[in-house]
Amino acid sequence: MQLPPHHLLQGLVKHYLIIDQKVSVAQSYRMFSDGNPGIVFHLKDPFLQWNNENSAVIKQPRNFVYGQLSHYNTIVTQGDLKMIVVVLEPYALFTHFHTAAYELNDETVPLAIFFGQEARDVEEQITTATSPVEAIAIIERFLIKRLTAQRNLSAGFNRAMRCIYQHHGLISIEDLLQTIPITERQLERKFCEHVGTSPKKFADIIKLQHFLKLLQKQPDKEKIADLIYISGYYDHAHLNRNFKKMTGFTPIYYKKTPQMLAINLMQV
Repeated sequence: MQLPPHHLLQGLVKHYLIIDQKVSVAQSYRMFSDGNPGIVFHLKDPFLQWNNENSAVIKQPRNFVYGQLSHYNTIVTQGDLKMIVVVLEPYALFTHFHTAAYELNDETVPLAIFFGQEARDVEEQITTATSPVEAIAIIERFLIKRLTAQRNLSAGFNRAMRCIYQHHGLISIEDLLQTIPITERQLERKFCEHVGTSPKKFADIIKLQHFLKLLQKQPDKEKIADLIYISGYYDHAHLNRNFKKMTGFTPIYYKKTPQMLAINLMQV
């Protein structure tokens, strides 16, 4: 279930995801980037995941902040799923948490390390919440306090973000630079610091997300050819190559998957 944020938190929070699923056996899920960082609150057992070196399986922190994903991951649950995901705006780590976004790429940082005692207080309150909606109200009170120290974004960066979203990622860096009064090097630096990735990579993620939304609305599981060109891919091979690079699967496999916890989190 997806819920909108309090109006005061627009610009910080995109939406909340409430995931609640009974799992009888260990189950694997594939997660890939949607272009946003976030905060996860596990209300039951956390996922197991590979570390950044892919050398060992570790348990996720119970509550944590995560940054941009540079590659897809497979995560495993060994029990029932119950969690709240606070999906943040792409630049929220920089504007509201005063952290260079690239520092959290592929990281899951325990909430208490990130926010100290304030986070411990929130975690304790959430354990006594009687419903996910009550838990979100607790989270929102915590996040509203972050608004007082908000950093402003430059007009050029704001314009670049709007253009990428308005064009569903279908805009070249050359065309983007025609609309903003900064150099390519400055744009790269701002995206690295504010979002955690390059403007080209971010545009590719937004393009894929646009395709996924169209794909979910496509009634025929086999016929996706009509979506290829309007989504900015040259042909079927180009789509498959980019799709597999970012998700590990083909579009057909994704479309046929019965268990979708989120647009970028699926059962495998």
